[in-house]
Amino acid sequence: MSNNVEAPVLMIRECELRDAEAVTGLMREVSYPTTTNVMKERIEDLESNPNACMLVAEVDEQIIGVIGLQCVQSHAYPEPAAQITSLIVGQEHRGSGIARRLMARAEDWGKQQGGKQLFVTGANREVTSTAYSFYEHIGFQKKGYRFSKVLL
Repeated sequence: MSNNVEAPVLMIRECELRDAEAVTGLMREVSYPTTTNVMKERIEDLESNPNACMLVAEVDEQIIGVIGLQCVQSHAYPEPAAQITSLIVGQEHRGSGIARRLMARAEDWGKQQGGKQLFVTGANREVTSTAYSFYEHIGFQKKGYRFSKVLL
């Protein structure tokens, strides 16, 4: 008789429509205003957009993290690049390596898309001083600032 207790397995996979409610909950943890219906629309849009991706971290069928990505190319980024549009790990799972695992998959996705760089802008609401430390710790370098204006 074995007394081994197996640790829960972390799975990172593409976000699916059934994940909309859980992802909405994560977004609300960081005060991002959204609804489950809006999230369902975004997830559906991803299916027809090869230049965007949302990955979820799942343990025991519970979504505990999410990362959103998109490919961009512009005058500012003449070489294709992958932009992190969101990175959220549920409060009770922070500090356990989930974000690092999501970032590793984000790097893989960016390379598969032909990206030469992975970046996040400081204007993203999730980028707090704690997040700055995290990004620097995993090898990101801070370069410049972003200015924006609301167009009416």
